[in-house]
Amino acid sequence: MKASFFFAAVILMNQITGIICNAQETRDITGIVTSFKSIPLNNVRIHAIGSGNTVVTDSAGRFRIRCFSKDNLIITASGFSEKKIKTGKKDIYQIDLPYIFKDENYDKAISNKHIRPDVLEKAISTEMNKNQKNYSKYNSIYELVASEIYDVRVTGTSVYNKKIKSMDANPQVLYVVDDKIVPDISFVNPVDVKSIEFVDDARNTLYGVKGANGVLKIIMK
Repeated sequence: MKASFFFAAVILMNQITGIICNAQETRDITGIVTSFKSIPLNNVRIHAIGSGNTVVTDSAGRFRIRCFSKDNLIITASGFSEKKIKTGKKDIYQIDLPYIFKDENYDKAISNKHIRPDVLEKAISTEMNKNQKNYSKYNSIYELVASEIYDVRVTGTSVYNKKIKSMDANPQVLYVVDDKIVPDISFVNPVDVKSIEFVDDARNTLYGVKGANGVLKIIMK
């Protein structure tokens, strides 16, 4: 009886050992790290949590790392969003890291040699232009305001806050172009407008009593 129990225990231990060994089998994973969908990133850190191995990408964004069959990879680059992926059956991975649009991240990305300055500048410019609305269809800034800003009313060359109904009050809004208060906006060409918004909340207090009726903020390209 004791002998049978002993042999059963040995067999069970061998099975457990085999399972553990199989679970710890390693393999090579290769891939490429990009940003803006197609631009390869250099010197990006890829760390395999399971195997503990760490590598960095070359100038073409390529990498090869030894990891467990089922592992977790952490991909990091200064100025870009970190990503974590689980390795599966695939042996080749394409990983795109979103760029974080902050002024300090430009210097981080360049100083860590992830991307060349000229390439990053062009990518940022292209991405920002894609997200900008085209106001060139409007003949005047007042036509633009009347069509794009719901909470105001345009009368001639004046813009009023719709919410202010009192006949005793002058509901004309404050004009702010590129963070500067201006008396009128007739000089603004719609094709040169980058963004426009009407501010009618707590942010008005930044402009004191002048912003009591709301602030029409225009940013030029």
